[in-house]
Amino acid sequence: MPHATDFYAQMLESQRRASEERGETRAALLSELRAFGVTSIEVQYEGYGDSGNVEDVVVTPDTITLTEELRRRVEDFGWDFAYALSPGFENNEGGYGELTWALETDKIDVSHSNRYIETNTTEHEGL
Repeated sequence: MPHATDFYAQMLESQRRASEERGETRAALLSELRAFGVTSIEVQYEGYGDSGNVEDVVVTPDTITLTEELRRRVEDFGWDFAYALSPGFENNEGGYGELTWALETDKIDVSHSNRYIETNTTEHEGL
C-alpha cells in the first residue's frame, strides 16, 4: 500500500510537470500570436455542475481572426491557466471568470468568481 508521502510526492511532481507544460505552451502561443499581430487575448470561462467550458475568446485587434486550431489552443491554455489558480471551480454551483493576456508585455491577469449557496436557518421550538 502506498504511503501518504509517496502520494504527496507524486502530486507535487504532477503539479510541477503541469506548470512546466503551461510555461512551454505560453511561450509557443506568445510567439505565434505576436506573429499574427495580436496584442491582447481575453478568455472568458465558466463552470458548474461538474463541467465547464470556455465561453468566448476576444482577440485584439478585432480585425484578426485566429485559425480554428490556434483558437482551440488559446482556449485550452486559458482554461488550464485559470484552473491551476482556482482548481475545482466547475463543481457544484461553480465559478466563472476571465483571463486577460497582454501579449506586448506578456502579462496575464485573471479575474475569477466562485458561486456558492448560503443558507441561514433559524428554528424556534417549544415557545
